[in-house]
Amino acid sequence: MASVPPSLMNFTKECLAQGVARTEIRQALIDAGWTDREATAALESFAESPLPVPVPKKRVSSGPRAAFLHLLALFLLYMAAFSTGATLFLAIDIFIKDPANRIFFDLGGFARFNAAVLIASLPVLLLVRRAIMRDVALNPATRIAPVVRTLAYITLLITSLIMVCDMVIILMGFLNGDLTLTFILKSGIVLLLAGGIFLWYISGLTFEEKMGDSQSQISSIQESQWRPRLAWAGFLTASLSLVLALWISGNPFNQRLVRLDRQRVSDLRSLQGAISRFHKKEKRLPMSLSELKGSPDTYVDRTSDSITGIPYVYKPINKSSYRLGAVFDLPTPSYDDNSTRSKDGFYEHDAGLQNFDLTVK
Repeated sequence: MASVPPSLMNFTKECLAQGVARTEIRQALIDAGWTDREATAALESFAESPLPVPVPKKRVSSGPRAAFLHLLALFLLYMAAFSTGATLFLAIDIFIKDPANRIFFDLGGFARFNAAVLIASLPVLLLVRRAIMRDVALNPATRIAPVVRTLAYITLLITSLIMVCDMVIILMGFLNGDLTLTFILKSGIVLLLAGGIFLWYISGLTFEEKMGDSQSQISSIQESQWRPRLAWAGFLTASLSLVLALWISGNPFNQRLVRLDRQRVSDLRSLQGAISRFHKKEKRLPMSLSELKGSPDTYVDRTSDSITGIPYVYKPINKSSYRLGAVFDLPTPSYDDNSTRSKDGFYEHDAGLQNFDLTVK
C-alpha cells in the first residue's frame, strides 16, 4: 500500500467518523488536488464496518523472517550473477583469441572459483525463493512489505548504474577505436545480466503497486506471465555458465597433478635464471646443477623434482647452449595461455620427459 500522509489520513478518519460517504470523500480529495491513487489509499486504510468509528486496517509490516529471506536471496542473486558473467568472460577469452588481450592469471583457478560459487549459490537461491513464494501464497500482502520494496529499489539503482556505466564503456571503446568482437560480447553480457535483473524487479514493483492500490482484491491480481520465463532464462544461463566453468577448470582429480607440473615449470625457470647468472659471472656454463649451489648469487633450492626426487635434466651443449628437462605428469591444458608470459617455452609441454634447448643471453 502506498504511504499516506498523516494529514490525509486524519482528514479521512474524521470524515468517516462523521458518516460522510466514501465516494464524497474521494471526490472532495480529488477536487483539493490529491490524486485518485492517494485518495483510494487513504480510504482503503480503513475497513468498512458497522461500527460508528472508523476501523483501521492492519498495515503490512516486514518481520525478521521476511527481511532475512529477501536479503539472503538478493545476496545470492548478486553472487550468481557475478560468477555467471565472469565465466562467460572466460569462455569468450578462450574461444575468441584477442592478440591485444594477454591473460596473466590462472584461467583454471578462476573457473574453479566461479564453479564453486554457482554450485553453492544456485540451489540455496532456489530454496530461498521457494520459501518466499510459500510465504506469499499464505499472505499475498507480504509482497508489499517495506523491506521488499526497499531492497527492490536498491537493486534497481545498482543495475541501472551498471547499465549506464556499461554504455559509457561501450561508447569510450567506440571512440577509442577498441570496439572489437570480444569487447562487444563482454559489454553485451553485462548489459543482459543487469538488464534481466532490472526487468525482474521493476515488473515486480509494478505488480506490487497494483496490489497496494487494490487491497480488497489482492488475490485476483495476476502477475505478468513473462516473469517466470525471465527467471527460467536466468537460471538456464547460470547453469550453462556452470557447465562452462567445470569444463574450463578440468577434471578435479587431476588438479593436484596440474599444480605439481606448474611447480616443475617454476623450478626450471629458477634454474634457467641461475645458469644465466653463473655464465655471466664465470664466463662459462656450470658442469652440473650442483655447481650452482657454490655461490649465493647462483644458489637454487631445488635441482630435483620435489615429489619424485628425480634430478632435473641438465646437459651443456656448447659454450652458450644447454639442455634443461623434467618429467611432467600431464600435458599443458589447451586453454592455458600462460605461454605468452615467457619465450622459454616451459609452459608448453607434453606428459613425460620433456627437454628444452636453451641459450644463455
